[in-house]
Amino acid sequence: MLSLLSLLAAVPWRWLAASALVSVLFIGGCRFGERRITTQWEADKIATAQAVTSQSVHVSQVTEQQTTINQEISDEFKKAKAELTADRQRLLARVPLRVRVEPPSGENAMPSVPFSAAGVTAVAADPVPPSETICEKLAEDAAQTTLMLIEFQRWYRAQSRLD
Repeated sequence: MLSLLSLLAAVPWRWLAASALVSVLFIGGCRFGERRITTQWEADKIATAQAVTSQSVHVSQVTEQQTTINQEISDEFKKAKAELTADRQRLLARVPLRVRVEPPSGENAMPSVPFSAAGVTAVAADPVPPSETICEKLAEDAAQTTLMLIEFQRWYRAQSRLD
């Protein structure tokens, strides 16, 4: 037993106590830092989730507004197109379908060519339809294109006001 006591006296108790204290402080600091980082991480995850939610709400609101604007513009375009077509039909009912200019006959008249030129075939590959259909279709296309351009400009102005 005496040898055990002499052995215990030889152990540097101060060094053991100091190293135990340093170990406890190190482990405690690690735990404290871990809790602090975990708390910040959880707060960041909550903030990110809230930002995503608010962004989703904003996107759904903008999408809803855009859909409403698109529907209004589309409805107005269809209504204006129907009115334009009706006006055109009324105008065509009152005005002769076409004005025909008779070719001049006399000294200044251009002589007709009795045969096809050597480099041109006798029948055109894509014959030109009658002028009344061309003019009618051209007028209809021009009116519709103009209407589409006006409606597109209105749509663009309404969409740009959203942001």
